[in-house]
Amino acid sequence: MNQIKEQFLEKSSSGEMLDIVECVTRAESQGLLVEVIYTALKEMKEHPKSSPLLTLQVAMEDWDI
Repeated sequence: MNQIKEQFLEKSSSGEMLDIVECVTRAESQGLLVEVIYTALKEMKEHPKSSPLLTLQVAMEDWDI
């Protein structure tokens, strides 16, 4: 099994993946999913050592969600 698949499977069973899903669901319910994802991706580019969850949380804060 390749390393990326192993890491995904480890995270998918963790609380982190559930938190990511919750962030996406909340952004979608506010009608700001595209904006939040774009902001999170921009944040990841600027801070590559940040986790996906952290960048989503920052993006949600930026959009007042």
